[in-house]
Amino acid sequence: MNKDIYYKYDFYVLERIYPERKFVEILEGISSLNESIKPFISNVADLLHTSIKDDKNVEVTEVIPLNIDKELENILADNELYISYKAHSEKSLSEFVFNKFLRRIFKKDGHNNETHVIQDYIHSWLEKNLALNIVQDSRFGSLEVLKSLLDKTEMLHGFYVDLIENIPTEWVLNKKEEWLNVNVSPDKLLDAIRTYDKEFLNGYVNSISKLPKENLWNFVQEATRHSDYMMLNNEFSFISSVLIRKDISLWIEFWDNLKLPLIQDCVFISSFNFSPQEYLQLVYKLTDEKTVAKSDLKVLLFIVAQNYFETSNKLTESFSIYEDSERKNERNEQFFEKGIEQQKEWLEVKKKNYVNIIQSLKKTLSNSEIEDWIFSYRPRTNSRQYKPNDIYNSEIKLLTDAYKENSIELLSLDSQLFNLQKFNFYVEVIKDKEDKKIASTLLEAMTNYISSDKFFWDRTYVEPYWSALKSLGFLISRQDNPIQTAKELINKFKTIHQGWNPSKIDFSPLVKESFICSGVALLFENESAFKDKSEKENLFKELLNYILKQDRYSHIDNSEYYQMPLHLLFLVANQIFLDVKEFYEQELIENYDNLYSLLAILSNEKTSLSHNSKELIQKRLDIEFLLKKRQFNNRSQNDKVQELERMIETLNLDNKSSLQ
Repeated sequence: MNKDIYYKYDFYVLERIYPERKFVEILEGISSLNESIKPFISNVADLLHTSIKDDKNVEVTEVIPLNIDKELENILADNELYISYKAHSEKSLSEFVFNKFLRRIFKKDGHNNETHVIQDYIHSWLEKNLALNIVQDSRFGSLEVLKSLLDKTEMLHGFYVDLIENIPTEWVLNKKEEWLNVNVSPDKLLDAIRTYDKEFLNGYVNSISKLPKENLWNFVQEATRHSDYMMLNNEFSFISSVLIRKDISLWIEFWDNLKLPLIQDCVFISSFNFSPQEYLQLVYKLTDEKTVAKSDLKVLLFIVAQNYFETSNKLTESFSIYEDSERKNERNEQFFEKGIEQQKEWLEVKKKNYVNIIQSLKKTLSNSEIEDWIFSYRPRTNSRQYKPNDIYNSEIKLLTDAYKENSIELLSLDSQLFNLQKFNFYVEVIKDKEDKKIASTLLEAMTNYISSDKFFWDRTYVEPYWSALKSLGFLISRQDNPIQTAKELINKFKTIHQGWNPSKIDFSPLVKESFICSGVALLFENESAFKDKSEKENLFKELLNYILKQDRYSHIDNSEYYQMPLHLLFLVANQIFLDVKEFYEQELIENYDNLYSLLAILSNEKTSLSHNSKELIQKRLDIEFLLKKRQFNNRSQNDKVQELERMIETLNLDNKSSLQ
């Protein structure tokens, strides 16, 4: 059995079709049995062609079913499925299967009344034989006849797959125009659509003409936004599925003729199992100088690229099920073991695929355009260790690593789509380069981005935020005067809480200020930024004092915003710069007004507080704990009461909870 089956079907489908195909292979291996059914299959093909040509129904009684019970008994005497059938039924196995086969074709009887698995398996064998018979019959060689055939055989699902796989290439080449022409309105290309979808499609042509094209990746994202709600109808899905297997150049021509990016994008989920190799061939062909298209080639490349990423990710997710050995049992043992082998092979192949795709894209797209695509993918938060998120994030890393491998020349910052993903990537690239000019340019680009409306931070340490904070600290350390640069950045993003012109109550500047202060806090990871310990200590104390003052002078309680950089300084004091640990603790306890936020910081690290710090925090608890607890109770914030008590317990402090 071809290994491609693992790329076409997931584990759950394979559990059903793998034993079926193994059974069909047994029957296919008996030449006398296959010869005996040829007259019957030919008769069915003749009747199908007649019903198409004359546009009339065929009565099932016109076909005499075969009786192959003796042959089946000789072949399957030791087969478990056959033994089970004989033990539970006295009816003729072949009579049931042949009659059901005919009724599905000529009566469109889709009722699933097979009571034994073996009946369905033999049915699949007949479907495959019919498909192989028809692809050798030139009467079915025109697309019009094939489309009618699909309608007649819509209940034969296995037949459809085998027909697509085996249609002769010459049938397509002899009548190329018939296969490539798309002379219908857009709504006639799609599967039955709702009124809402039709109205949207009618306005789509007008709306797409107004979309700006200054940034093509942005354009493609907007132009294909609703494509996952659409699908090609049976006719055009069939054409696409055949062409991609027979001649990729012809498929591109057909695809180009679909005109609208929305429909060009939905082709990939409409066609039967687009393989990774076909994506590679597409990118290679589209970047060939000989390829000519009416559509913008760059737009087509972006559509292929985004679909490949999704396909690669889904395939990796599908293969990951073979890592769960508990799913292995006697029924699936054979294909499960092969699935493990195919997963290993895929994980190796996919690395090379991204390298090859990017190499091809670079023939047509600029670095900036490729980066717009690559860095549009944001890592997913994985607080609950959700495996698909891990797989998705590893897919992003694989893509960025492949681009890094291909990016030998100097990186540019001319893209309009600068974001944290791109920033983190650039910093990784320049880390081994002693080029302060690049570091300054990148730091300027980052501060401009933070200043813009595009910047967003959810005030967590998940990716890409954590890497961006560390990268910010690293870039500051690469400046000619890191300390001065850090102070200038803090001043630039300072929120004015006092004076004649205080900032209005707007949390956006607070988030930006907190992000900058957090990045500066991580400057302490880079020893090269400081001339000596004294300079390092002075900056630490200045930054701590600045944040505490900003928090105290706020119009309202903004402790949750200033808590982030304070927490990072706490980690610095406990893990990197132990000389300031006690100073930090005491300053925080004495000057950080919000008790809850204070405890959240101090209880976050496993290291214990100094003796003096414990005494100070205990004094604050004696004064403030009951008041804070009552405030939370009055607001029905029981979860905060519980968290407050948990933090106090973590710090081994007395909460005086007996006093109410």
